[in-house]
Amino acid sequence: MKRLFIATLAVFAAAALSAGTVNYTADNETIFQNPERGFITMIGGNLSESKPYGVKGQESTLESHMSKDKISIVLVHYYLSNYRTTATLPDKVLNGFDEDMQVLRQKGMKAIIRFSYANGTYDNNGVESGKDASLSIVQSHINQYKSHWQANADVIFVFQAGIVGAWGEWYYTDNFGNKQDKMNADRKAVVDALLEAVPSDRMIQLRTPLFKTSYMGDTKALTSEEAFTGSPRARLGQHNDAFLYDYDNMGTYTDTAKQKPWLAQETLYVPIGGETDIRDVNLAKKWATYDKTIAEMSRLHWTFIQSGYAEQTTNYWRENGTFDELNRRMGYRYQLVSGTYGEQAAAGGKLSVKIQIRNAGFAPLYNERPAYIVLKNGTKTYKMKLKSDPRRWLPNGVVTTIDEQLTVPSNVPAGTYQLYLYLPDAYTSIASDARYAVRFANNDIWDSSTGMNKLNASVTVTGGQTPPEPEDGVVLPATLNKENVEAYSSDMTWYNTDYFDFGPNDAENLDRWAEWKVVLRYPGEYIVSEKGYYPNGHNYSLQLLDDGNEVSSYTTEPTWASEEQTITQDAKWNLNDVAQGTYTLRVKNAATWGQPKLQSLTLEYDGELPVIEAVETTKNDALFNNQAYDLLGRSVDASYQGIVIRNGKKSLQIAR
Repeated sequence: MKRLFIATLAVFAAAALSAGTVNYTADNETIFQNPERGFITMIGGNLSESKPYGVKGQESTLESHMSKDKISIVLVHYYLSNYRTTATLPDKVLNGFDEDMQVLRQKGMKAIIRFSYANGTYDNNGVESGKDASLSIVQSHINQYKSHWQANADVIFVFQAGIVGAWGEWYYTDNFGNKQDKMNADRKAVVDALLEAVPSDRMIQLRTPLFKTSYMGDTKALTSEEAFTGSPRARLGQHNDAFLYDYDNMGTYTDTAKQKPWLAQETLYVPIGGETDIRDVNLAKKWATYDKTIAEMSRLHWTFIQSGYAEQTTNYWRENGTFDELNRRMGYRYQLVSGTYGEQAAAGGKLSVKIQIRNAGFAPLYNERPAYIVLKNGTKTYKMKLKSDPRRWLPNGVVTTIDEQLTVPSNVPAGTYQLYLYLPDAYTSIASDARYAVRFANNDIWDSSTGMNKLNASVTVTGGQTPPEPEDGVVLPATLNKENVEAYSSDMTWYNTDYFDFGPNDAENLDRWAEWKVVLRYPGEYIVSEKGYYPNGHNYSLQLLDDGNEVSSYTTEPTWASEEQTITQDAKWNLNDVAQGTYTLRVKNAATWGQPKLQSLTLEYDGELPVIEAVETTKNDALFNNQAYDLLGRSVDASYQGIVIRNGKKSLQIAR
């Protein structure tokens, strides 16, 4: 009897495994690009009005490193040596930063940002130079860059404090206490200014542990509870530009017995990365062996390191296999272990999901990133956000179990859907770009076209009704923005997640445009509102086009605004004489000056839209022949069964 009972349990267990559980095969060999982790290269330069870029013009260098070492982040080091005594930076230099970040968007990359004034040259006596700027000039420059940093947060991975001393490494300095190894008042003021100016969801790396503890005034390590809260303690990380040099020395640590355990706790929540300064191959063979390198990176949760500097060490790593192992494991390396999924769910109901994820990398993620379970059937996808935070999927082989009940969207049509796991970027400007989505290290699950990871499981959704295809366009009244834009001129530049920039300079202000496909269902007068930033003034021209021919136009009043704001126009756009139908709405700058940035344009119907009256049931052929819409405003025909709106009245349409 006992033997029979055990056999029966085994049968039930096997049935459960085959029905709803999937086991995944880890890929521990493939080296591939993943956002915000891995080897990096450094580019940049000494800024001037004639050369205001650090990235633009060096695209081939980026492409070479992307191909060779699968890099996804680049250290962009800007030198402001030419403006060490100048309080106001030229607009060309400031705008050059925006153009650099646009290059990175085009390449699918992100930046580590560092600014400094002194490039580490030597004087006639062989003394290293620390010719940086005074605190007041530093604060002025940071304040000028603030809006540019904020506007490009989507493609910035992390900041390095920089600013002070040779190479921005806080040691040789003319203005901030030469060769000091901890904070003084002026250094603290630099950190304060950076914390205020750098986007609040981005972290800042300091050169040594002592700089952070002396800034905080204690030696408490960051805890899980305070992590990711936006406090200074939660935003200050580390960069080590002498990794493994003499193993413990080279100015990084003052007490390794205390500081390394402290740093190991900190780097679960704030990033560490940098470079090695071992420029002698014999010393590399002594201090940077495979075992020492892997152990140190694993212990301290390294996310990135330079691939080229110092080449005596990185070439040694390439020869003995260390380089490839680091390229696989630096930062995060998420792997699916197993997943158990409900096989059936109702639209609007619950779907059970239990997934085990191993992080085989040295570190976790640090910037906020959503995780979705996606239902996919052909080109139709429906996302369900997990409560689990990918930043807390701990490294070095730790397995995290996600066990959640997800709500299936109520508008999911009945059918069978494949399940995917999707970790896109948190910024909408690049969220749909698959290059910024996280790839899991498993065999045969990555879809490079969508940035999603196939879970090799399906679910049957019941209770939903297959809706008709939506009309081709945004139904007016509506707000038009980046999310629903149809097209824009080829040289249109996104400066952050929301803005269209309509003029890089006065000569080009009329050459840029953005357009939306819109559906005019309710002719009448419309109130026009615009949200954006207009420091030098502007006025927009709006055109309603039908097959390229203008049907109606509207020009806004000239406006100046020193900060982002919403402006509602006094004059209404009269569309009473425009027939119902689908049109193109194009927006351009109407002036040769201004360089405005548009976030959104709203057209509000001036009057009462048709009133939806009491529900009535009809089988009347005459009513069926009139145009009807479902509750989402989509055209339906007589085959549709459900509540429709026809001639301003709501009715329940049933089969004849």
